[in-house]
Amino acid sequence: MYNYGNPYYYAQPTYQQVQPYYYEDLYYSTLRQPVNLGTRWEVEEGGWRAVWTRRGNSNVFDGRWTRAGQTPITAVLRVNVDGNFVCISRRNSSDGNNCQYVGRIEGNRIMGSNVCNRGGGPWSATILRGPAEPDLGRRWEVEEGGWRGVWIRRGNSNIFDARWTRQGATPVTAVLRMQQQGNQVRIERRNSSDGNDCTYTGRIEGQRASGNFTCEQGGGTWSATITR
Repeated sequence: MYNYGNPYYYAQPTYQQVQPYYYEDLYYSTLRQPVNLGTRWEVEEGGWRAVWTRRGNSNVFDGRWTRAGQTPITAVLRVNVDGNFVCISRRNSSDGNNCQYVGRIEGNRIMGSNVCNRGGGPWSATILRGPAEPDLGRRWEVEEGGWRGVWIRRGNSNIFDARWTRQGATPVTAVLRMQQQGNQVRIERRNSSDGNDCTYTGRIEGQRASGNFTCEQGGGTWSATITR
């Protein structure tokens, strides 16, 4: 017998549950969104961590999954809500593995399961409903005072490994720690190979960031292009 009292019973994706969401002509007629979808979802599934970022006030999200030692995955997600039941179509997956998710929303938490072209299993998410902070990306290409820098992010942390070069000068390396508040950023540069530690402040606008910096010796303006 089916255990209708078990909330996970409703999280099992069946053909009857997911069928309507595969058809564009039925898509908008079945869409109901009585809950606030927030601005960003932080997701865990099968050892992967993901951030799903909402496109404005739509039900479309851009997802990016990461896992140590693996190539990051990107996809587009369409979220359908009926009461507190959610059904999500993952399409255009960069690894070719499209999926269908179902689950239940309880406050700002979701738990359920998914089925994919390859594999499937449980997933969970936290819905963030405050203003979205800009994605720090994977790589920053920086210009400051005649130097060019490349800052590489450590996984999904706020720590970057940085290297600056300038013609005729010895390359400089350092460790950076970024702190965000909205689109404002503060960056501490420490363990500088030239002994010149610095603090950067600035603003992130899309894929660009710029601001000022002060060091134990000198300072000035800086700008960066963010690769995501």
